[in-house]
Amino acid sequence: MSNLEKINEIICDSFHIKNVENISDELGPDDIEGWDSMAHVEMITAFEEEFEIAMDVIDVSRMYTIGDIKKILKKYDVEI
Repeated sequence: MSNLEKINEIICDSFHIKNVENISDELGPDDIEGWDSMAHVEMITAFEEEFEIAMDVIDVSRMYTIGDIKKILKKYDVEI
């Protein structure tokens, strides 16, 4: 499984999105019903465990869209 597939799976699991086809880079919490603060924390934890990284709090707080999530993961050397 590619990293992008893993990322999409984590996003879908965290935000209760049934179909990966519904994910696009411009979507954010206002667009995804399941994206609340608890789901955000669950997503971060899953990323940290899956990719063996520790994200800075500032980076976590700057994840405004799916695209932002991918950019920040790249900062931690997660190849997408």
